[in-house]
Amino acid sequence: MLKLKTFIDKLQLDYKRATRWRLKNQAQFIRRLCVLIQEGYLFAQAVSMLLPHHVEKHEEVQQFVDEALRQGKGVIGVFETLQLAKHHLVAIAIAENNGHMIEALNAVAKQMILSQETKNKLIKLLFYPVVLIMFLCLLFLVFRTFFFPNIEKMVTSRTTETDEQASIAISKLLLHVPDALVLMVIVISCCSIICQRLLSRQSIARQLHIFLKLPFVHPYFRLTITKQFSAYLGSLLQSGLSLQASLQILEEQQFQPYVQYLASRIKERVTFGDTLTQAVIFLTVWHNDFATFVEHGEQSGYLGRELSLDSDLLLEKQEHLLQRMLAFVQPTFFVLIALCIVAAYVSLLLPIYQMIELV
Repeated sequence: MLKLKTFIDKLQLDYKRATRWRLKNQAQFIRRLCVLIQEGYLFAQAVSMLLPHHVEKHEEVQQFVDEALRQGKGVIGVFETLQLAKHHLVAIAIAENNGHMIEALNAVAKQMILSQETKNKLIKLLFYPVVLIMFLCLLFLVFRTFFFPNIEKMVTSRTTETDEQASIAISKLLLHVPDALVLMVIVISCCSIICQRLLSRQSIARQLHIFLKLPFVHPYFRLTITKQFSAYLGSLLQSGLSLQASLQILEEQQFQPYVQYLASRIKERVTFGDTLTQAVIFLTVWHNDFATFVEHGEQSGYLGRELSLDSDLLLEKQEHLLQRMLAFVQPTFFVLIALCIVAAYVSLLLPIYQMIELV
């Protein structure tokens, strides 16, 4: 009974976090927060002013925010309370160290807007094909439940030859094509969830090794991890921190385990006397030309600026790659829909063709 009560309490807590305590329009909240801070409001005051406009049960959330501030958790603790995604919290944690909080918050808001636009575009692209596939599944179900049995009786009542029986069997099989496609999507989704759970139990080094071996995944993964590491390390270096101090900050943060692991490995090499270029070449996780950017930055003395520039270039490549992926999604669904329609025509024409031959 105690375990059941604990489970129910956890479900209720998760429900409140997902609904009543959830921060709505996070990008807009962060942009308004930047404006208020620039106008001279303290961080705590600005958050208190904005919460009623973005949270349903803002009184309860305000209590959690006040408690986080009393415990000295700072800006990062407040945003954890407001349930910001962990990959956004890294930039805010770095801003607490380099003092560029306004710039970091604006960058986070921009990233949120980009992610939301991509998500909305994906939903818009998938809405019509998914509705059409559902309609086809319903149509196939009605056809094979009410109409096809009558056609089957008409054909079988006039002949008992094996060819006619085979055509009926093929038609029945073709009428289950939408079911097979839906089942395939469900199986792939379930396998993906299981693989993700199993992967999360592996060490970070093992996860990196697996991602770098996956076809179609490793180019995007290399691009993403290099972009993040370049942006974080470049921001810290541009603020005046030393290389080892910057790597120490990235190693101590808990929000991005991949960045934390890579910073730890590079810090080991740098501590033993290697340059950053040598340490980067030692790891094979990076996107193309990353070592070249690092080497040029070390030679010119503007390593932080070079890394930030590399991050901006990789961000543009990432946006372009996402656009290409989105452009590929809708045609794939329409090909599947075309297969279903062809299967419907063939399953209908085979019995009719047999009936014409019998006449």
